[in-house]
Amino acid sequence: MAVLLVGVSAMAFAQDTIWFSKPGKLVVSRDSAERFNVIYKDQADTQKVRVMRYLIDGTLHEELNFYPYVPDKVLQGVFKRYSGGQLAEERNYAKNQLDGSFKTYWENGQLRRDDWYEKGTFISGKCYGISGADTTWFEYQKQASYPGGVDSLRKYLARNLRYPPLAKAEEKQGSVRVQFTITKDGSLEDIFVVNSVDPYLDQEAIRLVTQMPKWIPATQDGKLVNMYFILPVVFQLRE
Repeated sequence: MAVLLVGVSAMAFAQDTIWFSKPGKLVVSRDSAERFNVIYKDQADTQKVRVMRYLIDGTLHEELNFYPYVPDKVLQGVFKRYSGGQLAEERNYAKNQLDGSFKTYWENGQLRRDDWYEKGTFISGKCYGISGADTTWFEYQKQASYPGGVDSLRKYLARNLRYPPLAKAEEKQGSVRVQFTITKDGSLEDIFVVNSVDPYLDQEAIRLVTQMPKWIPATQDGKLVNMYFILPVVFQLRE
């Protein structure tokens, strides 16, 4: 498949390259990198910034536009995401909110979704089949959920939580935050504590999550996707 590269005029923008071994982890050189960002700053206004994200082989992955860029990055203008070098998604932002068109594309280049937002609020939308014919509209992103919803999740925790005797004797209590990934088939993986309260309470929170039934997986533009979730497990002693 052809690799899509996008050029930006060197006369209008100053350029910088940042290397990553994985998303979010900076490295100093290409040798240990998996991805890289090329950052273009408008020479007339350095707060106006375009970030091009590439895979290490030079395949374009994303284009983001910011204004301002520091101290806090604010999405302003077009956002584009590519798959295999081909445009897969195109959104418009104003002050970090979706504003204007939001389009996604099938692998064959056909328009898949054509939504419209105003100041972060969905206004209207259409969805299309892979051949271009109209189809029933569906929301772009649907969060993963526990079977039966939030109330069923609360009931599961209340019914199955076993207060560790040693933690109870020492009057340990608090909220243990557990992070996990809900996979495409609803299984839970990568379960770990992100906010520890007490080793015994932590272990019980991990046990509760580990023994949960499968969740209803998340979807993005109609496709099953992995999603991470942080669940607070509350331990409170009754007087």
